[in-house]
Amino acid sequence: MAKPIVVSLDGIESSFDHIKLDRKRLYGERRRVPLDLTGEPCVKSALTSDGLYLLQSGMTAQGYFDESGRWLQKSQLVGIGSDGQALEPMPSTLGAVQPLELVEPDVLLEHVVESVYTLEATDLAAALQERLAAGDVFRFGFSYSADYKQSAAFLLKNTEGIFCLIGAPLTATWSEPGKLAEVVDAEDSSDDLDFEMF
Repeated sequence: MAKPIVVSLDGIESSFDHIKLDRKRLYGERRRVPLDLTGEPCVKSALTSDGLYLLQSGMTAQGYFDESGRWLQKSQLVGIGSDGQALEPMPSTLGAVQPLELVEPDVLLEHVVESVYTLEATDLAAALQERLAAGDVFRFGFSYSADYKQSAAFLLKNTEGIFCLIGAPLTATWSEPGKLAEVVDAEDSSDDLDFEMF
């Protein structure tokens, strides 16, 4: 089992076991399973552009190809900062105490929520329980595994339980009346849709 989420409010720690809440857990799932002529399930694969390799599900998660076609494992990759220098990965925040910061609920609305975790308190401080029940929202840094950045996590409670929402700041592009929108040259766009493929 994964390490708990541990937070601190006014120097008093609370810890939570967590389960990722996804569409499958909420609504269940239905799958269509294609079968071959013998009735065995088919396995989705992709052929590389040179026709030499057949890649099955999960193989590409182990690494990447560079521009010259050389295979690089994930452990060989490093993050590069805006100054061109290599970055040191930050450790996972799971199991490590993270200080809570009280924020207005509107701050959560300024983020794109990427993951939701349901929390089960294993050691919940009375003060934090009272504040959550009153509707307070807290923010803390979160990184499930070692990474080059931390996400914003929001701790809150409703009638269904205690939740942790993981998100990234939302950057909106605003336009003014009478101002022309920036036009992207169609020839430079690599994401053009071919409507004949639908």
